[in-house]
Amino acid sequence: MSYKKIFKGLSDRAKMLLNREEGGDMDFKRSVSSFKSDDIVAFANSPSGGTLLLGIDETQDERGRQVGKIVGCKIDDDSKMTILNRANSCIPSIDLEIYVENDDDIPFYRVEIPSGKNKPYCTSGGTYKIRDDGQNKTLDPSSLLELFLQQESITFVNRFQAATSEIDNILKVTHNLVHHQRKDIEKDIDKLKKNLSSISEMAKTAENISKNAHYFSEENYKILLELKREIELLKGKTK
Repeated sequence: MSYKKIFKGLSDRAKMLLNREEGGDMDFKRSVSSFKSDDIVAFANSPSGGTLLLGIDETQDERGRQVGKIVGCKIDDDSKMTILNRANSCIPSIDLEIYVENDDDIPFYRVEIPSGKNKPYCTSGGTYKIRDDGQNKTLDPSSLLELFLQQESITFVNRFQAATSEIDNILKVTHNLVHHQRKDIEKDIDKLKKNLSSISEMAKTAENISKNAHYFSEENYKILLELKREIELLKGKTK
């Protein structure tokens, strides 16, 4: 429920509604007291909702069309509470928006009633209505069941879409994680390959060093043996 705005003049929407006939989505009421909960329920149960203009009489233009004539109504807290209480008395309660329009300082209410999200709605007395051909018509049992099943199917579709959307988001997140992890794994493999290549080169170098060391060791040993024989010969000559 909300008290939306007070216009100093007429809004474009009010001008448009006043210049057309009552219909499936709009109704004129002479005063606040002349509209009932049935009117709110009928619009809330309708596919597109509707608008109530309170403080408007029906008249005819020069072409014989039915249009709205502004007579005005009292704008105060009591009248506003009357509108809100009627909406709150519906089962379940119905959200609506209240605007105050003015034409040459003659104010009236524009009440916007959206198509409800919790259909079907009924009055506190248990009456189910719907707007049809510019009138509030009572919903018979078959129409009431159809409206209920239609609303349940919409609820199911919305829940299914929400669930699939959540699954889609999870899959996207998982895909991104796998993608990034694969990149990290590929980097680790590349790093491991480089390390193995370095170790292999070091091993080859170590092997060459080992071979060279063994070769030099054998050569040195031969030299030592030769020196030893030379020393022995020198010792023999000196005796």
